[in-house]
Amino acid sequence: MSQTIKNWVGGKREDAIKLLCDMIAIDSVTGNEGPMAEFCADWLTAYGVEATLQPAKDRNNTLGVVGEGANTLLISGHLDTVPPNEGFWTYGPWNPTVADGRVYGLGASDLHASIVGAYLAQRYFLEKGYELPGRYATAFTIEEETTGDGTQIFLDWAERERWLDFAKTSCVVTEPTGLDHMCLGNRGSSFVVLKVRGLGGHGSRPHLAKNPVWKVMQIVEGMRELEEEWKEKYTDPDFGHTTLTPTCINTGDLERTNVIPERARAVIDCRPTPEVYANDLAVFRRDLGAKIESYAEEGFEIAWEELYPREGHKLPQDHPLAQMVMGVLRDDLGIAEAEFRYTPAGNDAVFLGLKGIATVNKVGPGHPECAHRVNEFVTVENLLRGVEMFIWLGLRHFGLEPR
Repeated sequence: MSQTIKNWVGGKREDAIKLLCDMIAIDSVTGNEGPMAEFCADWLTAYGVEATLQPAKDRNNTLGVVGEGANTLLISGHLDTVPPNEGFWTYGPWNPTVADGRVYGLGASDLHASIVGAYLAQRYFLEKGYELPGRYATAFTIEEETTGDGTQIFLDWAERERWLDFAKTSCVVTEPTGLDHMCLGNRGSSFVVLKVRGLGGHGSRPHLAKNPVWKVMQIVEGMRELEEEWKEKYTDPDFGHTTLTPTCINTGDLERTNVIPERARAVIDCRPTPEVYANDLAVFRRDLGAKIESYAEEGFEIAWEELYPREGHKLPQDHPLAQMVMGVLRDDLGIAEAEFRYTPAGNDAVFLGLKGIATVNKVGPGHPECAHRVNEFVTVENLLRGVEMFIWLGLRHFGLEPR
C-alpha cells in the first residue's frame, strides 16, 4: 500500500463528496440520462480530460480519455438509475445528504460512486503529469438498468470509428460489490412475457368460459417443473442452476369480481446457466418453447416473448486481468478478505465480452445490498477507497509507480 495515494485521495475528500452529491441531485432515471451525460462531460472537460458525448438513441453516452495509444484500460458503467423504490425516503431520492459517515441518495451505490472514483482517478493521472503508454478511458452509458442498448451502441460506434482496438482493450465494469469481492461472471437473463387469451364469462358459469387465469397458472407452475429439469441437466459449478422466477401476474379486475377475464399475462424472470444460454440462448428457447406449447388447448391462444435477452459472461480466474484486479484489492488496498465471486444478476459485461474484450464482470465501491432500495447510500470510506482502487487499476495496468 502507498501512503502517497492515500494522501492524495484524502486531500480530495470534499471534492469526491461534492461530485457525488451533484450527481445524485440530477434525476437520471432510465430514459432521462441526458442531463447527467452533459454534467459528466462538463466536469471532465473542466479538469482537462478529453470528453466525448457519444449519441445513443435521443441521449448520449459520456466518454473520457487520458493518454494516447491503442493499449486501453476501459472503465465501464452506467449513467442511469432505476426509479426510486416506493417507501419512505428519509432525505428524498434526489436530495443528497451526508450523515453518519454516509452519502444518501438514489444512485449513490449503483453506481454514481464508481463514476466519482473513475473520474478522480483520471484527474490524478493528469495532475501528477503521467505520460501514459496508452489510454485510461471511461465509458458511462444509458439504459443499463433496462435494455443495455447504451453499451451496445457505444461498442458498435467504437468499432466503426476505430475508437477502440478490442484486442488491445481491458475492461472493468464498475457495478457495486462493496470492494470485498469482485465478480468474474454472471448467468444469462431473459424476461419472458407470457400471454394467454381465453373466453370470458360469468363467474357462476365457468363451464361456458375458457378461463385464462387457470391456464396462465398452469403454465407458471410448469416453469417450476422446467427449472427442476434444467437443474438436473445443466447445473454449473460456479453459477448454480438456472432459475425461472414468476415476478408478475396480471389479469381480471377487482371491481368486477364475478367476471371471468378474457386475458391473462405473466412475467418470468429467467436466469440461465452457460449450457442453457450458449449459442444465443438456443437451449433456453428450445426447451422453454416446448414446455409452453405442451399446454396448448382448444379455446386458448398462448403466446410468449422475451424482453432484454442476454447471454451470460465469464472471465477465467487465472486471466491476467482478473489477477491484476484482485492484486489491487488485496495488496494495494489491503482488503485481505477480498475474493472471487459470481453474480446471479446480469449487467453490460456480456456485451463487452461478446466483442472479445477481456472484462472483469464487476467491482465497485457501492454496496450491492442497498442498491434499488429506499434510502440508498454509500459510505464515505468506500467512496474514497473506490478512488484509490481506480487509481491503482491504472497504475498496475500501465506498469507505473505512485507519485
